Amino acid sequence: MSVNTCLRRPLAAAVMALSVIGSSFAVGAAHAAPTIDPADLPVADVPMPAGEGEYSYIATHEVTKRAASMKLADGIASLPVPAQYRPANLALAAQFDIAVQSALRSPGGCVQVVVDPRARSGSLFNYGFFAVAGQYCP
Repeated sequence: MSVNTCLRRPLAAAVMALSVIGSSFAVGAAHAAPTIDPADLPVADVPMPAGEGEYSYIATHEVTKRAASMKLADGIASLPVPAQYRPANLALAAQFDIAVQSALRSPGGCVQVVVDPRARSGSLFNYGFFAVAGQYCP
């Protein structure tokens, strides 16, 4: 069984945890980014392979729709972070928003999160959000 297969359920828990945290800060929050013209969105495709030591989580289509309806990217953008981390936090929220919008343009599409636990440039983790085409979603 692959790491990808074993870790699908924890993604739902992680997304829900982020949504609870994010929703508590969403009132009066800064927005992640303006909505992107659909023509400029990347196309949902095959899941990204996880590298050595990385973890890959693939949300279901339903969890992806729920994240979009909850405006989870806005919640991420509004998390209280020190001023020096604000640009990185806003970029993370924008990346998530783009992945969700792209995924939902594919019938049955979903979002994949790839987590690299190796710290780089002062970060605890590096996250990547990717739009996955519906035929690859659980």
